[in-house]
Formats: sequence, structure tokens, C-alpha cells
Amino acid sequence: MINGLVLLGDVGTGLDATNRPSASSTATRISIIAITTVLYAVGKWMTAYINTPWGVGELLVGVFFPALMAVTCETFPVAIGAGLGTFVGDFLVSTNPALSLVAGVPANFLAFLLFGWFVKKYRSWPSFVAATVSFVTLGNLIAAVMVYLFAFRLIGVTIPSSAILGLTVFWNTTSIPAVIIAVPLLVRAIRPLYGRSRILQYYPGWASSIVGRQTLIALGYAMAFVIFGAIIFFLSPSSVATEPGIGYFALAALLVVIFGPIANVFAGSKGVAKTTAG
Repeated sequence: MINGLVLLGDVGTGLDATNRPSASSTATRISIIAITTVLYAVGKWMTAYINTPWGVGELLVGVFFPALMAVTCETFPVAIGAGLGTFVGDFLVSTNPALSLVAGVPANFLAFLLFGWFVKKYRSWPSFVAATVSFVTLGNLIAAVMVYLFAFRLIGVTIPSSAILGLTVFWNTTSIPAVIIAVPLLVRAIRPLYGRSRILQYYPGWASSIVGRQTLIALGYAMAFVIFGAIIFFLSPSSVATEPGIGYFALAALLVVIFGPIANVFAGSKGVAKTTAG
């Protein structure tokens, strides 16, 4: 059996000659679930001491860990790990487990299931920005709705219905910039592991340059994030905490608009090598 070297350029996402990842074994899927769970739990724990203004929920920055796994690994195990990770993380910081089960677990599972599917089906930087803005917002909205419906019943805290929008904006403000900035950096950091690990089966292959049309599309999705938050702040100010919420959002808007179109250069993808059996 002779080992051959397969080089993947910027457009490649799989790790074999046909750009298709090999089928994952049960052990690989379990490993993906475990790694995603641990990384997300640790990520939540690191910032959990910063609460939302409504007395329920915390700052959410560590979401970039499951996002990285969703970009580089098989989607369904990552979605399971994201759901488990948010529960374990909430348990570590003494958040009510029942509330985590009804709000955080389903929201994270569905968000990263759709996110992982989208970024693998549409393998471009604008698609990654679009998936981040769309599906992170969806997950945060689901979690906010479930918190509103069950907070009093499970933890005895009453929040107004307007807090659904406020919580969504608060979590978006902290999670979307973290994903857009951190994931490309981490993709570059783990690039030497491609072809050596059965877990990393997908390579995003984002071009390490700024292309006009793609930059404009990514900027458009970045602006959609800004517009969504701005509409809520101006049309429903009672739904958000103006201090420090407006400051958080202004900083997040600046980061997303600046880094959304150009952060793909951080990944610096030139190609990935893998030794395959021939």
C-alpha cells in the first residue's frame, strides 16, 4: 500500500481526492460530541459571571468553540455537543438545570445543526458570515422565548415579554462578533492538524484575500446584524437595557462591520496536506 499526498487548495473542503470527507466512525462521532461539550462548557464558564440586565442568562462569548467545531467537523455530533455543552456549562455556574434544558439545550442544538449544514453546503466566507448572523440569532431568539415562558415557573423570576428582544440583542452582541473574529483565527491555528486527525474532516478553504463581490456580500450581512439591533433599540427601547446595553451593541456593531467582510484573511488558507492510502 503506497501513501500518496493530496493537496487541497482554497476551494477544497474535504480531505480526499474527491473533496468528500470519509465516513465518520462511531468513535469519531463520540469524540466530536465530547470535545464540543467540554470546549463549550469551559467557554460558558469563563464569562458566566457577567449577567444580563434581566437577572437570567449570562454573557455569551464561548459560542465560538461550537462554531469552530461546526465548521470543521461532522455537523450532527457537533449539534449534540453544543446542546450538552450549554447544559454542562450552566450546571458549572449554578444556573437552574431545568431552565437550561428547556431553553439553552434545544436552542443550541438547532442553531448549530443549521449552522453546520449551511457552512458546509455553501462554502464561502459570505456564507459563513450569513450563517453566523442568521442561525446564532435564531438560537438566541429561541432561548429568549423559552426563558420568558419558563423563567417564573422554574426559577421564580418574572421577566417582561419585551425582554425576549432584549435578551436576543444582548446575546447577539456578545456571540456574533466572537464567532466572526475567533473562528478564522482558530482555523488557521489548527490547519497543521488537517490530514492527521479523523475529527477534522472539513476544511473551510476561505480565500486569504479580499475579493470585491464577496466582501460586499459579507458586508451586507454584517449590516443586517447592525440594522436588526438598531431597530430594536430605536423602536422598542423598553425591551433593552440602555446601560450598558447600548455601549455593548455599539462596540459589537463596529467589530462586525469591520471584521465581517475581511476576517477571512485571518484563516490564511493556502492548502492542506493529507496522506492517503493509495
